[in-house]
Amino acid sequence: LFNISWKEYRNDKGRSWSEIATSTDQLLMGISAFIPVLPAKPTKSRIAPSDMTDTSSLLNDAEWYWGEISREEVNEKLRDTPDGTFLVRDASSKLEGEYTLTLRKGGNNKLIKIYHQEGRYGFSEPLTFQSVVELINHYRHESLAQYNAKLDTKLLYPISKFQQLVKENSIEEVGEQLKVYHEQYQEKSREYDSLYDEYTRTSQELQMKRTAIEAFNETIKIFEEQFETQEKYSRESLERFQREGNEKEIQKIQSNSERLKSRVKEIHDSKRKLEQDLKQQVSDNREMDKKMNSLKPDLMQLRKIRDQYLIWLTQKGTRQKKINEWLGIKIDADDSYSLEEDDSSPHHDDCTWYVGDIKRSQAEEMLRDKCDGTFLIRESQSQKGSYACSVVVDGDTKHCVIYKTATGYGFAEPYNLYSSLQELVLHYKNVSLAQHNDHLNVNLAYPVLARSQNLK
Repeated sequence: LFNISWKEYRNDKGRSWSEIATSTDQLLMGISAFIPVLPAKPTKSRIAPSDMTDTSSLLNDAEWYWGEISREEVNEKLRDTPDGTFLVRDASSKLEGEYTLTLRKGGNNKLIKIYHQEGRYGFSEPLTFQSVVELINHYRHESLAQYNAKLDTKLLYPISKFQQLVKENSIEEVGEQLKVYHEQYQEKSREYDSLYDEYTRTSQELQMKRTAIEAFNETIKIFEEQFETQEKYSRESLERFQREGNEKEIQKIQSNSERLKSRVKEIHDSKRKLEQDLKQQVSDNREMDKKMNSLKPDLMQLRKIRDQYLIWLTQKGTRQKKINEWLGIKIDADDSYSLEEDDSSPHHDDCTWYVGDIKRSQAEEMLRDKCDGTFLIRESQSQKGSYACSVVVDGDTKHCVIYKTATGYGFAEPYNLYSSLQELVLHYKNVSLAQHNDHLNVNLAYPVLARSQNLK
């Protein structure tokens, strides 16, 4: 449209200025159409910015922060620990915002004061960290030799306030503790998942805005080239109309020139506003990333503690049904089973369903034309040390990994609880796999090598 308008103007000197002005209006319309549509303003984050910068909340959630405990208690907790072991407590001065890092180095406890001023934290001036959590996380990856040459170690081993060795209490008491730690783990997992979803959404919006800014740059470049061309011909027309004393046409030229200048200013302003929005959103995304990284150690620690309790209960012979209750895993009464029930079931004989080290394609061939619920267990080709379950669902063969962990066999956390593959098979004989995957609404009903299957 730009090129057509100016081509018409250059090729038809006999046209009146009003006709030329009409072409200019078309040019303005073309510019308006060319301005990229900005992405919709992002909805307010489900996680408020204040939450992400709430240092006290982040600190209280940190496994290594013990709050108000005495120096003697700290010494007891760090006794006989390796270099790099640490914890943080409130400073003895009781001043708000001041804390003490106790670090194990050279067989001794080193006390390091954490200073606080105008919302910044650090071991010494200048204070550069926005929170105690950010400070500690930094030195978990970087040596404290940056701060003190004699402290050539990282913050390696946090003394976790969450971690307590399983005491030889009653099974019921240990089960209740398992329930508490599992709920904490689930809560942290939900928080992490929420942050991850928001982070993914805003990352996509950032890419859209970067694309829009690139479009603005192209628009501005094209516009300014056309604007220079118009200015050149406008000057020629002004000189002619001034010689003729045609004030009306002179005013039209000047008016159109001002309109074009105003439009280019609008484009620049829109681009500047988008760049500011982009900068702020990048900053918010970084904060979300920091929060996710700060949650990871806690998730790992809580999972480790929960698994210790699971192992202890399993070793004590606690029934799976009872463990499921503490974990909040609901199984209908009709779906319950025991290893003693139905001893004649082919599921008790692993030779009817365990086929060892075969390929995925071989498993699919064995299950071809079998009825839904027919299954086999094999060694995993993709994850060494694990197993794979191949099962017929809606006439098609599906595959899922069976993990072997310290707590037992299972399809996913926190269900890796079965002491053997046989126990897992007997459980899912009566329980649908849909609890792990909506597309696997099937039980492990028919072992592929069972006699009844061969007859079929």
